[in-house]
Amino acid sequence: MNEQVDFVTMSDREKYLYDLQGFLVVKGFLTDAEVKAANDALDANEDKRSNFGPPHQTAEGLKGEFSSRTYGDILNWEKPWCEPFRDLIAHPKLIPYCNTMFGRGWRLDHGVSANSSVIGCEGLHLHGWGDAVLDGSRYYKFQNGRMRCALTVFQFPLTDVNPGDGGLVVVPGSHKANYPLPDYVRMYEADHEIFHNPPVKAGDMVIFNEATTHGTLPWKGKQERRALYYRYVPKYFNWIPAAYETTQPDWISELTEAQQAVMEPPYVYGHPLINDDAETVERPRLDQRL
Repeated sequence: MNEQVDFVTMSDREKYLYDLQGFLVVKGFLTDAEVKAANDALDANEDKRSNFGPPHQTAEGLKGEFSSRTYGDILNWEKPWCEPFRDLIAHPKLIPYCNTMFGRGWRLDHGVSANSSVIGCEGLHLHGWGDAVLDGSRYYKFQNGRMRCALTVFQFPLTDVNPGDGGLVVVPGSHKANYPLPDYVRMYEADHEIFHNPPVKAGDMVIFNEATTHGTLPWKGKQERRALYYRYVPKYFNWIPAAYETTQPDWISELTEAQQAVMEPPYVYGHPLINDDAETVERPRLDQRL
């Protein structure tokens, strides 16, 4: 029997699609104003963007002239430029997705980044391997009427991705794969019919599980590709040592209570919970159902 929950979750349609595919496209998640604020912030901080690097990919289907660029440490930029990115940390519309995937009490893991690609940028080899490798850091499980995920990426495109442009590519259903990821899939060399390169509009949200086989195709679009990456995990989990912080950064006091809760280090007992209104934070009893 499914356990009754008393907090907002994803819709039944979204649960079905995510369970089936290992990824989900949520149309129109951000408003035009939110997209513009993020793009304006990136435009004002081009000096903080990395330079194009040499290409790394050797597989024919992933080759390009150079690698993409990244804006780092965007949560720590001067105001007002950091604000569009901080506003997304515990965005009210994000809460049902994280509650569904991680249970109550979840956290932001290993930083937030913005990536930029122009025509000629190479792709990235595919990775993620479902259940084929025992790895508690990335998984998708369904038990007792609920899904549970480990490291999961929430991508926010800030520019359109049209069919054939390139960018994010996934293998639908691979989050449940029981066989190892073949090298020819990892390098995008064969069976191209199993891949999906989702077209998206600026302001959409794309969620994909790190257990889902995913990568990027070389960028062929005439417009610049821009996307934000937020990575969430269960409250007890931490991905890499550099992300493990027992003390919070100085600017944490500038955040809302809910945003501060999402920035907490990993632990279980007493970890802050975010209510559906994104305003109130509870600290659960040990016996409270999550």
